[in-house]
Amino acid sequence: MTARVVAALFALALLCTAPALGALAQALPHDLAQRIGAAAEQGRRHEAALGDIIDERRRTANRQLETVVIGAINERPDLFQSIMREAHHQAPESRASLNLTVASLFPGFAGTLRSPSRAPGLDQAPSQAPPVGETARPRASLVEISPSPDQRPRDWPLLPKEGGADGYADKDPLEGLNKIFFYTNGVLDFLIFEPLADGYRFIAPLGARKALRRAFKNLSSPLVFANDLLQFRFQRAATTFSRFAINSTAGVLGLFDVAADLGLDAHDSDFGQTLYAYGVGDGIYLVLPLFGPTTARDAVGLGVDSLLDPRTWLLGSLERYALFAGEGIARREELIDAIDFLIEHADNPYDAVRAWTYQQRSAELSAGQ
Repeated sequence: MTARVVAALFALALLCTAPALGALAQALPHDLAQRIGAAAEQGRRHEAALGDIIDERRRTANRQLETVVIGAINERPDLFQSIMREAHHQAPESRASLNLTVASLFPGFAGTLRSPSRAPGLDQAPSQAPPVGETARPRASLVEISPSPDQRPRDWPLLPKEGGADGYADKDPLEGLNKIFFYTNGVLDFLIFEPLADGYRFIAPLGARKALRRAFKNLSSPLVFANDLLQFRFQRAATTFSRFAINSTAGVLGLFDVAADLGLDAHDSDFGQTLYAYGVGDGIYLVLPLFGPTTARDAVGLGVDSLLDPRTWLLGSLERYALFAGEGIARREELIDAIDFLIEHADNPYDAVRAWTYQQRSAELSAGQ
């Protein structure tokens, strides 16, 4: 691990545990102020160019400004107050959205954003702007973006404040370290993966995105087949083999799910599920760099799956990484709305993601029985 990575992790740990640093704001360097001002103006021009193409949720968000601000805070956490003050001055119309993004990525400073009396360097938010922790949209529209649990898609989170189950809450002895990786992943997602997913959604029509999801799922069929066999689920293994053969040929490399039309429905299977079938418990909750939240059992399963996956030993490194990157972007695009919902409505993003991870994994394990 390079010194730069160690320094970045140390800075993030400091941000998560020491909100009092906000009171130590110093004068902002001229070049940094210029970067913030240029990003604010660039964001306004970008929004004006898009016009009605962007939706209401993204209209109040100046993505160029947010990217520069997040990078500046990572670089100079001691200048947090000055950075935010300058950003608010340069783009007051984006203040609420910017505060929401910063608070979700740097929870150690969230308190200084909520209460101006605790952050003397920050001006009072406009009376029409909601405080951090609430959505930047008018309250009248909350009904549209916060459907009741029975109205949401099944793969959306049920938040802890709504009674959402979190079976990993008592299996998180490494919470401090997990939070460092969690918020590091959050910064990377904001700077890299979310913009890529947004761009992919913008340029690719829904039908094309669904076809690519099916193709990626088809490519994972050999791995599913191997785990079906390891679980002694021979009928499911036969279904997986048949689906792969049919969809890879008649389905044009999996772009079309011809097998489902023939009554061969898809299912998932991984080595974590295989270990579960053998009676192995979850183990401790973990947040892995880049890979995200999981458990000790499923982290082992992830490693074994990488060895079982034919793509690991049939493709070169460049092709394999490109393929996995494409699959990751497609998966991130699929989760845009669910993640946006969680960020806007969760009281504590870390706890909400942990609960969502438990809910999703429990559903996957139950479906495999």
